[in-house]
Amino acid sequence: MKGLGLKDIIDVETLQKIQDNFSEVTKLAAVTVDYIGQPITKYSNFSKFCTRFREIGACKEHCYESDAFGGLRAARSGKPSIYQCHAGLFDMAVPIIFEGQFLGSILAGQVKIKDEHIPYPKNDSAVSEEAKAFLETQEAKELLDDVFVTDDEHMRNSANLLSIMGNYVVKSGFAAYMQKELNEKNEKLISEMQVRMSLERSLRDAELKALKSQVNPHFLFNALNTISNLSILENADKTTEVIYHLSDMLRYTIKNEMNHMVTVAQELEYVLKYLEIQKIRMGDKLHFSMEIPEEHKQLNMPFMILQPIVNNAIDHGIYHVEEGKIRIFTEELEKFVLLSVEDNGVGMDQETIRKITEGSYDGGEKVLSNGIGLMNSDKRLIHQFGSEHRLQIQSFPGKGTRITIKIPKQVST
Repeated sequence: MKGLGLKDIIDVETLQKIQDNFSEVTKLAAVTVDYIGQPITKYSNFSKFCTRFREIGACKEHCYESDAFGGLRAARSGKPSIYQCHAGLFDMAVPIIFEGQFLGSILAGQVKIKDEHIPYPKNDSAVSEEAKAFLETQEAKELLDDVFVTDDEHMRNSANLLSIMGNYVVKSGFAAYMQKELNEKNEKLISEMQVRMSLERSLRDAELKALKSQVNPHFLFNALNTISNLSILENADKTTEVIYHLSDMLRYTIKNEMNHMVTVAQELEYVLKYLEIQKIRMGDKLHFSMEIPEEHKQLNMPFMILQPIVNNAIDHGIYHVEEGKIRIFTEELEKFVLLSVEDNGVGMDQETIRKITEGSYDGGEKVLSNGIGLMNSDKRLIHQFGSEHRLQIQSFPGKGTRITIKIPKQVST
């Protein structure tokens, strides 16, 4: 409840209708204000005298002081307070208190009381000469004669009724507010559960595909070694380099395929091999840099998250520019480290970003990939760290793209 205001937990439109009906039945003017005195409803049945009085220079300030006087008394006592304003009319302030927190008041009144000896306090604040002069005018006297006259019992009953109504509205509003909060949390939980279920299905599908296309790792590495030896004999240096990098990448995937988490350093080493292969393929068209402090390299992150992001930077970004640059770097926050992949490629519009994050992007035949890698990385981050850790994509057409991972500061052991 702490930190919530009256507007946060009530339906102002409903409160306005209740206030208007109360005012019509009791003939009392009314308005609801928050804890600092700012009105949150429109005035109901405001008297002609008070309306005119507030139009005259400093007189309006006297009215505000009087409202504050009554509101303060009500807030301190926690009960309705009936008092007499500087102009001689009677008002009431009904505090709205919920779970010990003062949220505001309902102010009502602007009436005369028949009994001349009512023991109600009076606001004795000094009245300006301008206000005194107006009260002596014929206009003021005629407007005061038109003010509704009631009795002490009517005022007390009205104050009690207003107190019951006001606090009922707040309790009902708070219940609705809490239900809304619960619904939002449930929706978030359901969304995360759906992502987890989708990820689990994807993992099961991947396992099935792996079984269907399983190749003995020893045979695969033996074949690569044979190719490598042949390339050395034929003086094919670039081919040898590609095979070495590819072998290291395969070892990484086979070694960590059963692990959910690796260090940032391990992911960077894998991505470096990938970039070296791409550099051989693309030549001077590709330039890249890594700016990662040693302490950040020891953090944990999900296995095989970074490479799809770098792949996206090449396929969707720099593949279509003359000289592509990829920069991988980190930024430190209080509880997290931001790991970003930035390129100077063609960029994306917001609609494309939306489709990629929703998994509905299809770039057509001219685009090298359809964003599935990014979508899978996003799902796995949510699965491991929660929905607040999903990929953050910043991009503008013609200005490049930055994709960021938010990693908790939890050093691997």
